[in-house]
Amino acid sequence: MSREKKNTFLLHGGILALAGIIVRVIGMLYRIPLINIIGSEGNGIYSVAFNIYNIMLVLSSYGLPMAVSKLTSARFAKKQYRNAGQIFRSSVIVSVCTGGTAALVLFFGSGAIEKFYKTVTGLSIPLKVLAPTIFFVAILGVVRGFFQGQGTMIPTAVSQLIEQIINAAVSIIAGFMLMKAFASSANASAYGAAGGTLGTAAGALVALLFLVGIYI
Repeated sequence: MSREKKNTFLLHGGILALAGIIVRVIGMLYRIPLINIIGSEGNGIYSVAFNIYNIMLVLSSYGLPMAVSKLTSARFAKKQYRNAGQIFRSSVIVSVCTGGTAALVLFFGSGAIEKFYKTVTGLSIPLKVLAPTIFFVAILGVVRGFFQGQGTMIPTAVSQLIEQIINAAVSIIAGFMLMKAFASSANASAYGAAGGTLGTAAGALVALLFLVGIYI
């Protein structure tokens, strides 16, 4: 690796690391008002829903972004740009199939999952909101991997910042509005938790649209 390429790699790696730190700080800060809005019960429902979502996400798209990055990098190094494009398109198809399947399973199986968590009333509500997020994130990971395979971390870093900012803003606003709208409902806390998960879905969708715009 030449000195120039090494310096570029370190620069992009530093940008990605800095973005990761900022994302985590934002994630830590926005949870404070969100918990105050949805309460301890809503936060408990939110946490359970997110754990299930993470499991489904791992099953549907774990390792795919890294595989796309490595395969794309190898093709670009050999200047096989058509092959790199074919790998990207094939990977998108795979992510649509796996992410879409996982999303459908979670959406339609949310009621059955709630029955296993007898003490978590209304769990199916935030799970249904999280279901399409799996679909968005599966494709998002592939697009990020494609850009990283070309040696640039900037699109990934910027998309992560956009995703977290949208996530924080929508989570707080939606959590507040849904708690207020369903204040008299027995599942008020579950709807508040759904507001928090809506932020995750919105953030992933906006980040995906941002990267698709760059790709186009």
